[in-house]
Amino acid sequence: MTVGIDAIRVWPSTLALSLADLCEARGRDVSETIGHLGVVERSVMPPWEDPVTMAVNAASDVLRGRERDAIGLLVVGTETPVDLEKPISSWAHRLLGLPSTCRNFEVKHACYSGTAALQMALAWLGSPAGRGRQALVVTTDASFLGLGEPHEYVLGAGAVALLLGHDPGFLSVDVERSGVHASEVTDVIRPTFTLETGSSDASLFAYLEAVDGAWDAFVDAGPAVDFGRDFAHFAFHAPFPGITARAHRALMGRGDVSNAAIREDFERRSAPGLVHHRRMGGVYGGSVFVSLLGAVDARRELGPGDRIGVFSFGSGSCAEVWSGRLGARAHEEAGAARLGALLDARRRVSVPEYEALEQLRDRRRESPMLHDLHDEWRDHHRDAWEGAGRCELRGVREWVREYGWS
Repeated sequence: MTVGIDAIRVWPSTLALSLADLCEARGRDVSETIGHLGVVERSVMPPWEDPVTMAVNAASDVLRGRERDAIGLLVVGTETPVDLEKPISSWAHRLLGLPSTCRNFEVKHACYSGTAALQMALAWLGSPAGRGRQALVVTTDASFLGLGEPHEYVLGAGAVALLLGHDPGFLSVDVERSGVHASEVTDVIRPTFTLETGSSDASLFAYLEAVDGAWDAFVDAGPAVDFGRDFAHFAFHAPFPGITARAHRALMGRGDVSNAAIREDFERRSAPGLVHHRRMGGVYGGSVFVSLLGAVDARRELGPGDRIGVFSFGSGSCAEVWSGRLGARAHEEAGAARLGALLDARRRVSVPEYEALEQLRDRRRESPMLHDLHDEWRDHHRDAWEGAGRCELRGVREWVREYGWS
């Protein structure tokens, strides 16, 4: 059975904060911080955007010019819901004009949500119900207020949309083999709609333990496999780009390999895929897919049939190693995603503007009434949204959210 990702699109919103500016405002060493974390910018949302609009803006792009009646399943992965009962997928289903026969729901498992949604959708495609149909997987997440916190430098926002089918032009997924490592830990948690807390150290240790555990399970799941030989590229979950070098070392360093060789291998087979992460910041459930797109964008030598390995991780925790082979249209689809151009088009905000936006979003997150969302950023709405056909939040009336198109 051949199933996988036919097309991919990423929505990075329309505002950006320079990490150099943030470091200077916080009295942090710019070169040391950026060098350690690997982030130079982060995405910031304007007041009329939320996880629903990001999901819809990514998905509407991937569906442009395609037959929507063929889609029989929509799964949204997120740890940033806007309602504790109604899933983001319900709004997305309506706003995207999907058929009434399209099953939809939302899944949550921190940053593992995207891979969980992907595997669920691939299994559905392989069932009688999915025969001859397509599935849509969307991840959408945004950070909570973190002004002055140690993790402020790796926060961000973004959405990824994957169109899945039986003739995957971007990446065919090996559904016969994967390796899972699950272990209950309390590392990063979101106990309310406005608070993200926990232990960054515990999360780091859980991540690195899961790299080893998921890889061991992957090795045990099939014929002999060699990390250094059998993958043209390896994409790691990147809560911040800097951690992926440690993950790569954990797997490459199992044999008799010098530190210099490990570093060279990382720079060749993993680091190029971080090109977009460095400019978006944390994208949570969509992280590994941004890495896949980045790898195809940055490595023109990759071609059809090349095997790509993936490590996905979510706090809590669950992790998975899986793999696939690039499709014949991988570079064409990456070009159509034009993520570099979308990142370039974002308006750069000052640190005071960023702080005001984040505080405004935090105050409004649990508000039963919202209106006049354009007032404080009317110029940006006029320049970047009006007439662009983008989904936006129009207001909230007695808890009911109202969406429309710009």
